[in-house]
This record gives sequence, structure tokens and C-alpha cells, in this order.
Amino acid sequence: MSIALSRSRALAFSLPALIAILPFLGACFYIFRFSISGDKGTIDGYSIQPYLDLMTPFFGRSVWLTLKLAFVATLVAMLLAVPLAFLLTSLRSPLARRCLTVTILLPLILNLLVQAYGWILLLGPSGVLNSSLRSLGIIDRPIFLLFNETGVLLGLIQTSLPLAVFPIVSSVRGLSQEHLEAASSLGASQWRTFFDVTVPLLRPGLFGAASIVFAFNASAFAIPLLLGGRRVQMMGVAIRDMISPLFNWSGAAAAGMILIFITLIVLLFSSWLVRMTSENVRH
Repeated sequence: MSIALSRSRALAFSLPALIAILPFLGACFYIFRFSISGDKGTIDGYSIQPYLDLMTPFFGRSVWLTLKLAFVATLVAMLLAVPLAFLLTSLRSPLARRCLTVTILLPLILNLLVQAYGWILLLGPSGVLNSSLRSLGIIDRPIFLLFNETGVLLGLIQTSLPLAVFPIVSSVRGLSQEHLEAASSLGASQWRTFFDVTVPLLRPGLFGAASIVFAFNASAFAIPLLLGGRRVQMMGVAIRDMISPLFNWSGAAAAGMILIFITLIVLLFSSWLVRMTSENVRH
């Protein structure tokens, strides 16, 4: 009776979340139905031709570029997020902690267009960076950091960094001080304690944060379009081009389903790693 009661309570608590996610599931099913349509502009009949049309070197390069940039941006964001998370949790001054929190949250608060144009003003051929370097006599010609993979990477790292920091902050706050004190009392150095004790305890949070950041970067559209232009054809940009000017709605839906499928695989793999890591930490 108690088990049935606990299950009913769990279902009642999860019901609002299920109701909130229903529209998104409905949109996914609608996209899937469009992706197997026999017509490019409307839902008519059934066909796998939209998926077969994507089996081209161009779309393959787009998938590879998306995975590569999303992975590199996620790796760099995680390397920056870990020290920021420790710094945020170690600050004793409430004012300093609030200021750092607001600074980290700025990419989520500001509009993506504003952030992209800020990068353009900073990295453009006549932007702040190139003008400063030329005035100092360091360079003779502008360094091209826009409309290539470098500019897109910088934009992806900056916009996704908050999504990496705050899940790690929760994990850092949940660290057991008893384990750290035990390692220190046994003669372990700070670096040995960090790599042998702290990192294993943080792995679930690290994997969870990395999966969120990767999914965010893989589905990015505004940053690759504005900072990469037509030269960096990530999947978001490729899907946009299928819709306009090509008006290939079924092809865009098929590409969207492939992107959703790749993201789900990464999320499921991350969940498996988190579960395995949690079990190893318990043992």
C-alpha cells in the first residue's frame, strides 16, 4: 500500500512537468510526420525520400562540422566552468558572489543578436581587437576571426558557459568535506586530492553539464549564422537554408529529426555515464 501511495505521489508531482513537455513532444511528432511526407511543401503521403536526399557529401560535412564544433566548444566551456564554479562557491562576500553570478549569467540574459553583434564589433577587420593590435604595431594586416570556425567557436563557448557553470556549482556544493579531510589527513597533496577524490565525486555533475552544453551547441542557429555566415554550415544553418530560400520543408524536417536523434543519443550516453559513475562512487 505504501509503495502504491509513493508511486501515486511521484506521478502527481511529475504531472505538471509532463503537461509542460507535451507541446514539445507534439512538435517533435509533427516534424517527424513532415519528414516522411511525399511532398516537399505539404504533408501528403508517405516517403523516405527526404532522408535519402540528405545522403550527400554536403550534408555529411554539415553533420561532421556540427559535431566537431559542438564537441570542442563543450570541452573548452567545461574547462572554464570548473574553476569558475569553485570560485563562485568559495566567495564569502555576498556582494562579490552576486556580481560574479550576474556576470556569468549575462549570456543568458542578453539577446543572442546583441551578443553576436558585440563579437562582430570586437573581432571584425576594423574592430576593437584588430585596431588595438595595429596601433601597437603587432600586426600589419587584420586577423580574420569572423566568418570562420574560430568566430563560431568563440560565440558558442561564450553563450553556453552559464549552462556549464551552474550544474557544476550544485555538484561542488554537494561535495563531502569528510572525504577531502580524510585525503588530506592521509598525506595527499592538494592536486592529488583534486584528481583522486574531487573529480570522481564531481563526475555526475560534469557529465550532466557537458550533455546540456553539447545539446545547446549542436542545435545553435543564430551564432553560427551571424559569426560564421555561409562559410560555416552547421546543421542549424543548413536547415534554415532548406526552408528559405529552397522551401524544402520535408527535407528540413528530416534534417531536424537527424539532429534530434543525434542529441538524444548524446543525452542517453551521458545518462548512462552518470549512472555508472554514481554506482562506482557509492562502491
